[in-house]
Amino acid sequence: MVKNRQDSIADFLLCASVLEEKTFRLYKSLSDKVEMPLVHSLLLYIAHDSQKHSAILKGIGESISKSEKIPDCKKRFADTGSTIDRLQEEIAEEGKTNSSNVPSLVKKLTVLESTFGEEYYSLVQLKTLEYMEKEIRENYDVEVEDLKSIFETIIRDEELHSELLARMKRMLSAEEEKKEPKAPMVKYTNPDSWSKAMPGSFYENTT
Repeated sequence: MVKNRQDSIADFLLCASVLEEKTFRLYKSLSDKVEMPLVHSLLLYIAHDSQKHSAILKGIGESISKSEKIPDCKKRFADTGSTIDRLQEEIAEEGKTNSSNVPSLVKKLTVLESTFGEEYYSLVQLKTLEYMEKEIRENYDVEVEDLKSIFETIIRDEELHSELLARMKRMLSAEEEKKEPKAPMVKYTNPDSWSKAMPGSFYENTT
């Protein structure tokens, strides 16, 4: 039996909820291993945002679903799910993460945030929310515009996460530059004297 459009959207939302929960655990794991206080706090901030998104998406998905069957999220978000799993494994293998190895992780997390943002943006732009309108209004007295507003808020959160990750990368790069050994500076007190002949030099002997 082919699923109706409403259940397909519900599956998308429920699977997105699962991914956001996994993303929460990912950021939480990384924040626990980062020693820089500000970067630790920003990662934790994004982690809790992801947890909130998970709860919201699950609530909407369960509200409109007609099926009791658990969706196949591995199939629906195969690439994104695999990316999260690989990053989680990478973090698990690390000890305390320092400023030198975090930037590569931050870069991958930025791609992840962009992927989430694009998925939610597509949901709103393609007007798929309108397919939910009748069911939501009949059972929960919620307007589709309210749902659209919720998704737009989540999209703005994802954009903010990308900005915060970019700032973290800059901070970590600056921290690494401080640690790099600098070449000693030679100070010359009188450069003009370089052009003058030194006593007993070749030039004095030939004039």
